[in-house]
Amino acid sequence: MNKFKGYLICTDCDGTLTDNEGKVSDANAEAIKYFEEEGGLFTLATGRFPHFANNFKDKFKVNAPIVSLNGAVLYDINAEKMLNSWKMEKERFAKVLRYVNEEWSQIWEIWTSGNIYESVGYKPAEHKYDENSLEEYITKLPDYLYKNLFIQPADVTKKLQEQLKIRFGDKFRFDLSWPEGIEMQLIDSGKGIAIKYLKEHLGKENGNTIHTTIGIGDNENDINMIECSDIGYAVGNAVKELKEKADRITVANTEDAIAKIISQL
Repeated sequence: MNKFKGYLICTDCDGTLTDNEGKVSDANAEAIKYFEEEGGLFTLATGRFPHFANNFKDKFKVNAPIVSLNGAVLYDINAEKMLNSWKMEKERFAKVLRYVNEEWSQIWEIWTSGNIYESVGYKPAEHKYDENSLEEYITKLPDYLYKNLFIQPADVTKKLQEQLKIRFGDKFRFDLSWPEGIEMQLIDSGKGIAIKYLKEHLGKENGNTIHTTIGIGDNENDINMIECSDIGYAVGNAVKELKEKADRITVANTEDAIAKIISQL
């Protein structure tokens, strides 16, 4: 009954847990149930909101707090309780938005998460600089923010990311989550930071000490998690940068990667 006691699996969702249509395979779902029945702790580490886990409730249920909004929020969905969060101050955040909106006309959309249920979007008019509309958008945002997402053409993403890191990298993280998306959050946050917090605090609260954390991902925004986990897995379809950091590489997300990892454990 306790084959996996002390193990915590944190997996990314899109491109890792789910297939290319966003579905969880029967093999993955059965493996997760078996893992939990044998004492293991299983949860998601995702850029999405905490309640995204409810999309899978007919397949499986997480039994540990969810690392959500790319690691800016740690949320216990079963108790409906936030355990910790890592927020950005709006005034510092606004400086980044003003720079991007003024210097990068290729930006398609900006989405800012000021709560754990939804993001607020800003779309530059015809992708052109509009100071008044941006300031109105900033004014309506709360004083502290969890995450921001810049969406732009794929050929612009790397150039923008490089400049953002040069100018604002001492205060914020800028990670790629897909070719057109850059996720921005507090520098001292991320999926890996949240997993470290879980390992340190979750065991103390429930008496089930976590001795091994396992992080599984596919993209650049998972590197922090892979580095901070005791065992870091890259799925076969992961980007090169993540594979280089991973301890182990498994099959692709379309080949029941989670089930494969659990069988190896």
